[in-house]
Amino acid sequence: MLLSACSNRVGHNLDTARLQHIQPGQTSKAQLISLFGLPDSETPYPDGQRLLKWTYSEARTLNTTEGQTLTVQMKNDKVLNFALSKS
Repeated sequence: MLLSACSNRVGHNLDTARLQHIQPGQTSKAQLISLFGLPDSETPYPDGQRLLKWTYSEARTLNTTEGQTLTVQMKNDKVLNFALSKS
């Protein structure tokens, strides 16, 4: 029996080396877009803050899935903080 090594990818692979370019208080939304592409979601808040999210998932054989989510909190077009979560 032969198993194929097929996978299905959704989103942009979030290269962790690019995370080093994110500097709170300095990095702008335009810079984030140049690093990771357009965010998958953007949520505005009344106080001028925004929450940007990029997600990536890869479904592999044998019903396994790996994923990453980059969440960035912005204010006045600058990064306040960010987090990368993996699943």
